[in-house]
Amino acid sequence: MSFHEVPGNPSPVAPPPALPLPAVLGVLALRPVLLAVSWLVLLLAVGAAALPGALLWQNVVIVAVDLVSIAVVVALLHRHGRRARDLIALRASDWWRAPLTFLIVMVGFVAASYVGNLVAYAGPPPADTEGGFTVPLWLGVWSLALMPLTIGVAEELVYRGIGQGELTRRWGRWAGWLVAAAFFGVQHFFLTPPDPQAWLARFVTTFLAGLLFGALYWWHRRLAPLIIAHVLLDVVGLGLPMLYVALAAGA
Repeated sequence: MSFHEVPGNPSPVAPPPALPLPAVLGVLALRPVLLAVSWLVLLLAVGAAALPGALLWQNVVIVAVDLVSIAVVVALLHRHGRRARDLIALRASDWWRAPLTFLIVMVGFVAASYVGNLVAYAGPPPADTEGGFTVPLWLGVWSLALMPLTIGVAEELVYRGIGQGELTRRWGRWAGWLVAAAFFGVQHFFLTPPDPQAWLARFVTTFLAGLLFGALYWWHRRLAPLIIAHVLLDVVGLGLPMLYVALAAGA
């Protein structure tokens, strides 16, 4: 067994116990499965033509999925004598680490989106791919005030904290990095209209974004800066646009 030193404690302590592999894979699959179920329910309820507008309801569903994901992760860690707060590990230095991480993620996500669209469409996506719907004001506020927070916490706990962290211990650094990013990309199929090109663009974009988040996890070795950066990214990329559309519709 390997040991490591704890700052301020001269005695070596064992690293935290590894989580069972089936539990780790189950946690990684949980979000895609739950979102797939809600996506299929919407598809059956409204049909493929109306699904892009109906997918707005995934902004509500995903918060419930986030809360379930967080509860499952906390319970799993507790069962094995571990705590989510130790994975998050908020520190005073995050006042500069988190904004810097956000800038890196923002630039990286723009680049990933460009690559995803280039792969899927050989250029920009069709201008009306997700148009033709209105956003109620309450959903715009919801998408800005609540959704980014739950998404940031849940996705970093699941994909980086549990997925990448635990798979790295079992399969090695590169495999853990790639598999966690792949699950992160698959999840976003079910936040996308049923169109092969849109699916491909979203998967490539979010897979590359998952690789970036994973590389930043190597740097920070904890989740707090990633969670803050993720929340800010979703505020800028999801919350503010949704609120703008809602306010414009009511103008």
